[in-house]
Amino acid sequence: MTNQNRLQFHTILVATDLRQGGSSALRYAQAIAARHQAVLVVVHVIDPVGYAFPQGAPDAAVADDAAGEELRRIEEETRLQGIPIHSVIETGVVYERILQAVLDHHADLLVLGTRAKTGIGRSALGTVARRLLAKAACPVLTVPPDADQPAGCWRRVLVATDFSPASLSALGHAQRIADEHLIVLHAPQQPVDHACSRELEQLRFLAPFNESHTVPVEHVVSSGEAGKVIAHHARDFNADLVILGSPVDELAEEDFHTSTVLQVISAVTCPVLCVPSMEGSQVKVVEEEVAVSC
Repeated sequence: MTNQNRLQFHTILVATDLRQGGSSALRYAQAIAARHQAVLVVVHVIDPVGYAFPQGAPDAAVADDAAGEELRRIEEETRLQGIPIHSVIETGVVYERILQAVLDHHADLLVLGTRAKTGIGRSALGTVARRLLAKAACPVLTVPPDADQPAGCWRRVLVATDFSPASLSALGHAQRIADEHLIVLHAPQQPVDHACSRELEQLRFLAPFNESHTVPVEHVVSSGEAGKVIAHHARDFNADLVILGSPVDELAEEDFHTSTVLQVISAVTCPVLCVPSMEGSQVKVVEEEVAVSC
């Protein structure tokens, strides 16, 4: 795969609450920015509603000062790595201010930390992150707190597609991201004949193995509950990155059992990149090509 076909990020925005748990996402964002020679924007949002505490709790001014000091430390540390950076403190509804920051800074990647797993059936994503997955105009990378793979260099990538517009966009990103090996997975609920299924032919059409490329592509159709199937194959594959289409609708934690995105993020130990749908005209062209491919 030639360098000009590689996916390049130019402005990476990482949202942080400045807690220790957010450091994994920050480290990932720093490493990706270094590899892509991108600008890093660190955003911290103070929600004034969050300071409606009993008398004696820190007020917004104190919080602003503490946040500013910590962000200056992050900037100094990041510049020592040769990464251009600036930080911003916003006040307001957290997810709304992050979405606006993505637009204001023309970010082409949003990085979010996930919280530690809290048991079966519990999502690793907080309310803000679940809203951002559905509403962000750019891809969103979720990073678990214990992520230890080298960031920005994703050797083994698994992308799942249900042939929806967002998952087709995810497939396009995966083909430009994978450095060593790409698995393209489709997980229908009904049993399929792996040898001659229409779905397998569609995968081969959408992500053909081109001998001129350096990255081999493996096509897999495996039936079952999509979230569990994707997580199982990601673990077996020892994936450095899983790529999915972003959810169309805002997710709630009670959606866990029906949301493939929430199930995967909660079950895998690697980062997950969620990609919004491509433009309507592009979708129509791809859908028409898939329809006549088999």
